[in-house]
Amino acid sequence: MDSYEKIGYLCLGVVAAVYIGAMLFGVIAAFPYGLIILIALLGVGVLLVKVIKERLASKEDDYYSKNVER
Repeated sequence: MDSYEKIGYLCLGVVAAVYIGAMLFGVIAAFPYGLIILIALLGVGVLLVKVIKERLASKEDDYYSKNVER
């Protein structure tokens, strides 16, 4: 991964964080109904973290990505 790609991912991460922060602010502002959306976002976030942790820990995926030609 070169430096331009890292800068691009950093910019996308910052924009995503700001977007999620604004969305959470709007959900909290609409409290009674926004609580349902907040719980749904929390569930999606937990599942996303689970998937990323499993991918990073998988030696089999690393082997196939490095040794199998497409």
